[in-house]
Amino acid sequence: MALMSWMYSPQSAAANDDAAHALAEKFSQAGEESKRNEEAKAAKVRAKAQAEAKKQADAAKKAAADRRAADEAEMLRAAKEEAEARRKHDQAREERMIEAERQAAREGAQKIAEEAQKQKAEMERQAEVERSTEAARLQREVEEARIAEERRLDEERRVAAEKQAEAERQAAREAETRRVAEEKRKAEEARVAEAKRQAEEAEAKRKSEEARIAEVKRQAAEAEAKRKAEEARIAEVRRQAEEAEAKRIAEAQRRAEEERIAEQSRRAEEEARIAEQRRIKEFEDAHQRTALEAEREREAQRIAEKFRLAREARERNLQSRSTLGGPRPELEPSPFIETPATAQATYPQRVTVLIIMQPRRHGFGGSRMTANPVLCVGNDCYVSNGAAAPASVMRRAQALGPGNTLGRNAGLCRNQTTCVFRGITLSGPMTTIQPVDMGFLRHARRETRAIEADRSCDASGGQLACASAIVSTGYRAWIIPEAIADRAGSLALERALDDGLPAARSASYGGWGSTVHALPTR
Repeated sequence: MALMSWMYSPQSAAANDDAAHALAEKFSQAGEESKRNEEAKAAKVRAKAQAEAKKQADAAKKAAADRRAADEAEMLRAAKEEAEARRKHDQAREERMIEAERQAAREGAQKIAEEAQKQKAEMERQAEVERSTEAARLQREVEEARIAEERRLDEERRVAAEKQAEAERQAAREAETRRVAEEKRKAEEARVAEAKRQAEEAEAKRKSEEARIAEVKRQAAEAEAKRKAEEARIAEVRRQAEEAEAKRIAEAQRRAEEERIAEQSRRAEEEARIAEQRRIKEFEDAHQRTALEAEREREAQRIAEKFRLAREARERNLQSRSTLGGPRPELEPSPFIETPATAQATYPQRVTVLIIMQPRRHGFGGSRMTANPVLCVGNDCYVSNGAAAPASVMRRAQALGPGNTLGRNAGLCRNQTTCVFRGITLSGPMTTIQPVDMGFLRHARRETRAIEADRSCDASGGQLACASAIVSTGYRAWIIPEAIADRAGSLALERALDDGLPAARSASYGGWGSTVHALPTR
């Protein structure tokens, strides 16, 4: 009782209040001091960690930048001059990337500092709240001070955990940054490797192209050498042919001189016999001319009868057409019923021959489809001088010999499938012709045909037409009396060849049953 009265006396109560205040003040000062120490330590640790992290980041970035710069320099040296422009571009891009990474690091450090400042302000605010709360609690009871201390310790642990989590997040961000940088480095290495591969492929293609060009040049040089060798061989063949022709001409001249001398010796002996034979021949020729004129008259009658039958068939055809309706076409008189344009033929006579040859391969390797026509009549051959001049005549052996083959050849008809031979002499009514396609090593001799002047040929209004074309194996020909050819003119002769020597009369009157072989024209 005395104790209780003492405890609850005014003096004891005042003493207890002072002791409680002193204890609370002591705890408050101790807590504030501890908080300040902890905050100072935490600030130092944060600053040290931030400095260390920044140092490590800078070192890592510097090392990465150094490695990248070294790798880039090595790759650029390997690329040499061809990659100089690309190296500058890549280096500028790399520098921009490094600058971007540094900027990102600076921004990250600034964010970390801002977060630390915010945390510090928050901690100060919380500490202020805690101090006021702690003072209030200490004023109530000592037990609340212990609880506040425990809460403070819990808060410190929470803050430490948050710091650790933040450090772990920072480490994760740095690891992610390193991973991205490593991926960029690997991608850059792959790009450089691809560039090297492409450069090697380009170099291989260039070398292959150079080898191909060299091979083409070699083949061209071989072809040129072959061509020159072939030209030399041809020149040698021509020289040998000219020598042989010169020898042959000299031999022919010698033989001609011998024959001339022998002929002079025989001429005197044969003059009397020739005079007698001439008298007999004149009698026989007169009889033969009479027989030939009778034969020609019969032939003209047969042709007139044939034309009459053709005209009647055409008129019947037109009459059958008119029964089907429509206007009846005006009938034209047939020019073939009239008197022939030429007089009865006498021999020898001159004709113009228009010919279209079937082409064959000429030149080295058979590269050209053409012809080199000459016209052989009996023992003579004619070389064309064009549509306006008589053809040149020479002996068959001379025309087809090596001298003419390597020299004049087919004249103006060389490398032509069509040709005009003017002034061809027909010695008799059944004179034979043989077109020959001149070749360098071999002549193509076409079919031999017996011919006579085509009396159906007519020229009027600049047009030339013949009804009886010679159609044979390998060629087609018109045999035109020279008078008709003169009246038609060279342009009409060439136009007839351009038209393919058509059976113009049969095309107009029909029903002859003529066969027209289409051969290539000029």
